[in-house]
Amino acid sequence: MLKAYTGTVGRRYKEESEKLIPDPYLHDYTKIILSKAFRRLSSKTQLITMPNNPHIRTRLIHTQDVIGVSVAIASQLGLNEHLCMAIAAGHDIGHTPYGHAGERALSKFGNKPFKHYVNSVVVAQHIERKGAGLNLTHETLNGILGHSRGDNKLAVGKDAIQEHSVVMFADKIAYIFADANDAVRYGFLKEEPNLLHDFGPTQIDRHMKIVAELVKESKEKGYVDFTESKAAQKFGELRTFMFDHVYSKIDWSLHETILWKLCEFFAKDVDLGIDPVLAVSLLTDREANHFATLLLNQKKPGIEEIKSWGVYEILPHIKGKKIDYSDPDLGWGKTKR
Repeated sequence: MLKAYTGTVGRRYKEESEKLIPDPYLHDYTKIILSKAFRRLSSKTQLITMPNNPHIRTRLIHTQDVIGVSVAIASQLGLNEHLCMAIAAGHDIGHTPYGHAGERALSKFGNKPFKHYVNSVVVAQHIERKGAGLNLTHETLNGILGHSRGDNKLAVGKDAIQEHSVVMFADKIAYIFADANDAVRYGFLKEEPNLLHDFGPTQIDRHMKIVAELVKESKEKGYVDFTESKAAQKFGELRTFMFDHVYSKIDWSLHETILWKLCEFFAKDVDLGIDPVLAVSLLTDREANHFATLLLNQKKPGIEEIKSWGVYEILPHIKGKKIDYSDPDLGWGKTKR
């Protein structure tokens, strides 16, 4: 068994509710799944935008998959399941409408990289609870920040917080298997790739096998890793296949145009009092599609037509605040005792 992370540098500020749920990470998990940002994930893209088929995953279903895979791994390695649950639940709460296409569009409009893993920490600290933030532990926030390698490569090794690595790998396992499954269901692929069958005939079989292989490699190394075994190599090949034959082939140009138009609308036509890029990131696919419908009807959208959007429930509490979606603002954890 590996060594579970049990300590914490704490939260940004103390609160009375800590007495009700003494375990800091179960407390974090509860806060996240009760948040507005978590609920919005039900109307955000995983692979397909607003699918008509209820069996196709949304961003919320993906998040639930990551929670499940994380717990399966952590339980077999003797790690802190509650910390994994909290990180997994919050890892995508800062995602844009239309998934990674949204990140690209907002990066272009804002003239600086928009990274969902950074914005997830920003949402947790500066948007939720009427701008007061969820007040999560530093370990949960740092795990959310590091779940995607991107520019913030997550270190693996004996000295790393192992639960952070668990969620990083669980995220990849969850989206690759699910996206391959949905790509066939939606017609992007004619049939499941043979590489997928190497892990079993069904989704449950595949998850069970890959978790077992990851646990085996991690136990042999003494830290969470899944990069060198034969199973890890095959998974890497499957991941490459998905990027080459699915992700890079989907035409997101219309979605990116819609988000660009939304940014222009919030920047020029409506005084939100916050960065238009941040405002658009808080929207759902459904709201973005509604805006596109107004444009297709050659109707210039007005405030009254979009006041039912969730962002208008949030705006009064963050208007005028200087919130930087590119700054995770985690420096406070370095001095916390």
